[in-house]
Amino acid sequence: MTFTILEVTPDHAVHLISMIHELAEFEKMRSSVTNTEEKLRRDIENKSVHGFIAFDGDEPAGMNLYYYAYSTWVGPYLHMEDLYIRPQFRRCGLARTLWKRLASVAKAKNIERLEWTVLDWNTNAIALYNTVDYANLTKTEGWYTFRMNQENIEKFVNEA
Repeated sequence: MTFTILEVTPDHAVHLISMIHELAEFEKMRSSVTNTEEKLRRDIENKSVHGFIAFDGDEPAGMNLYYYAYSTWVGPYLHMEDLYIRPQFRRCGLARTLWKRLASVAKAKNIERLEWTVLDWNTNAIALYNTVDYANLTKTEGWYTFRMNQENIEKFVNEA
């Protein structure tokens, strides 16, 4: 298959939000998605999120969304938020192509770190990641990722 890969623009929000919902369904977390097409469009315009979208003709095939984060130790780094390939386009190298496109951004901007998370049961994604050199921070350094949702943020702020 031949894919056209574009940097995401606000006009891609309609396709991206659809794939975000597909990814959430795959990850068994559909009800966790509160983002909307309109909000995603604004976030792309405001450069809160960046990425690439792949098309097979006019049909969206996959996406790789990322954002810039900051480490006081190394400066800016990239966090790969979502790498998703729609089921009918899997097993043809598209995930690796989109991932490599992101690595090229990091290299071009002299960014020292590219990070991502993966669910421990997502063996296909882990198999892809295992094709390159990386550090599993949970295993090598004991780093865990924690998250506080809006309800817990409010509870924390309002505690006595």
